[in-house]
Amino acid sequence: MTTPSELLKHLEHLHQLNDEERIALSQIAKPLFLPKKTKLVESGDMFEHVFVLTTGLLRWYFDSDEGIESNMFFTSEKEHAVIVGIPEYYEGQRETKYTIEALVDTQLLLFPKDTFEELAFQHKGIFQFYIKSLKIIIDTLRIRTEDSCSNSPSTRYETFLKNRPYITRNANRKYIANFLGITPNSLSRLTARIQKKSPPKK
Repeated sequence: MTTPSELLKHLEHLHQLNDEERIALSQIAKPLFLPKKTKLVESGDMFEHVFVLTTGLLRWYFDSDEGIESNMFFTSEKEHAVIVGIPEYYEGQRETKYTIEALVDTQLLLFPKDTFEELAFQHKGIFQFYIKSLKIIIDTLRIRTEDSCSNSPSTRYETFLKNRPYITRNANRKYIANFLGITPNSLSRLTARIQKKSPPKK
């Protein structure tokens, strides 16, 4: 079985850590394997960890008061391996409305949130990793907001195809359609239109 220390060595955003910092992180890390369709956390749960996705794909969703499912985020190591926590942490809460589900077999490294933040204030490399992670998360939210507010469904889908090919290949199409704010039928029509415009393969 791969140890936390070995997993940490292979994460691009942690290459700046020195040996002492990597050892300190590995001592509080807990590897967790989530088979496909397994839930990391469910709506209403108390979740007092942050995590790094080392392999796999997660979707974040919640149900509205009317029982309508909203797919808000996808997390994939193919795009970024950063430290992630539930959105409610930014309001100082530990209970989440989100359900986080593995869409493929997924490997995580879990860290107790309070302990991780203590280490971040003790070690410059871990602090820089934490800040870099927060910047990436903020930028991801900015892009999602701007995309939803200013781009057409066709543009949103074409951008998604270009920038998130791993998710396109591995996520159910109805999840992607919901994430983009369109119906599955509209997604099918957009897909057919894009394929029609694509030059034939030689």
